[in-house]
Amino acid sequence: MISLYPTFYHTFQCKANQCHHTCCQKWTIDVDEETAKLYQTLPTPLGEDLRKFMTVDDEGYYFMFSDKQPTCPLLREDGLCRVVLELGEDSLCDTCHMHPRFYKYIEDIELCGVGLSCEESVEKLLATEGDQLLFTIEDDDGEFTAEDRPVLENIFDLLALGINPAICQFTLNHSIHYCQELVTIYKKTEPIDEEWTKQLAHLEAMLSSTTASTTMDLLKADTIDVSALNKVYQYILYRQIDMLAEYSLESLVRYAFDATVFIALLTHQFGNLPEQIRRWSEQIEYDEDNVAFLFNEYENNIHDK
Repeated sequence: MISLYPTFYHTFQCKANQCHHTCCQKWTIDVDEETAKLYQTLPTPLGEDLRKFMTVDDEGYYFMFSDKQPTCPLLREDGLCRVVLELGEDSLCDTCHMHPRFYKYIEDIELCGVGLSCEESVEKLLATEGDQLLFTIEDDDGEFTAEDRPVLENIFDLLALGINPAICQFTLNHSIHYCQELVTIYKKTEPIDEEWTKQLAHLEAMLSSTTASTTMDLLKADTIDVSALNKVYQYILYRQIDMLAEYSLESLVRYAFDATVFIALLTHQFGNLPEQIRRWSEQIEYDEDNVAFLFNEYENNIHDK
């Protein structure tokens, strides 16, 4: 087994109550059977609350948040988790314990990382030096050393996916028409909240009224760090490499390019690059239906050409 990690992976640590966007909200949280058994038998007030808040049906055990209860009922007002405080981090269900980490497997290669809906993940990514995403590599046979720092192109090579190295580099030189089509496609995704819909409408209006012909013209007076965008683009590509089992390389590249251009447009209009990355990930990357929709759109467009 070969395991790959972005270089900042092992330094990741949850910010807990220092985070401005707690992940203990909006989601449906599956509870694994082993943890559910612990919660079911816990003879304390916390156990009583866990049993009260958990939903149990044919699908298993889970916590479901709603508009009326958008945050986890076990989250204290100071932003700390009652389960962690009273039982320790090891007593969290698997989902809560592992989030925002992800692990994907392609034959004997494991791709590891942390999702960008987490502000700490975004900060770690943007704080890495240079304009290339670097990885560390571990393997069972000792073929690689701790000093090896592969880049994204090397990962494609490891997966025996011959590519043009140019696809690993991001450029902002896209036409305004391209950007308008991007917003049109994104409007078809399921919105996570009303603010997302408003932002899309704002971008649509801005792009229809601009006299610029390309993103380079539109953003020329901006202070967007293109090297930072390149790392974001590469990370989005990395996160979805396993989609090549079902979709074309062209669709994967379009997915990552669209995402990065969209983030750049949001940053140009609303500022705060880290927050725009986090918002995109929350809306798109953490909704499997939205990811699948976009890949199908791109794949259909390829076949229609």
